[in-house]
Amino acid sequence: MSGTLRQQVVSADFLTRTYRTSGDVSILGEPLLDQLNDELAHFLHVERVFISPLLDPATLTGNFRSAEVRKDRLGVVVLNRLEDGLPYRQGRYVGRDHVERQVLAIVAGFEVRGAIWLHPSVNVIELVRTTPERFIPIFNATATYAMQRDIVFSGGAILVNRGMIEVFAQVEG
Repeated sequence: MSGTLRQQVVSADFLTRTYRTSGDVSILGEPLLDQLNDELAHFLHVERVFISPLLDPATLTGNFRSAEVRKDRLGVVVLNRLEDGLPYRQGRYVGRDHVERQVLAIVAGFEVRGAIWLHPSVNVIELVRTTPERFIPIFNATATYAMQRDIVFSGGAILVNRGMIEVFAQVEG
């Protein structure tokens, strides 16, 4: 994947406890996960933006040419393609010797279920507790809104805000 030409824009749903912001982010300079994990920038620039309340998605709060989204208030970011959830240095999450671990993360009112691929020597729980990264990817995932369980987002990757994780568990068997 690192040798292939990456697309220039990635579309995503940015979810907080109460709102859904949909839009596009330029990834010319760096992948979305790396932008979210950049500690020097508090906001993420999003273009072609649509905002709606989670509990009333038919009501459009507004659509805008661009907006700034505060990164530390985001709970989860839903991406269609798995590749769009990888950082520039992909070796941490993909590799021929990596194993799949099913996980559950409760984040900002969402139940996120999916997989993390890590080297067999890596303890998943320790990774979540000790990584310096603000956002971590969960692949082939779903995010169910706890307040209204019929609201479900799914994607090739869901990026979860580690600082907003309420519960994290590795699903056994």
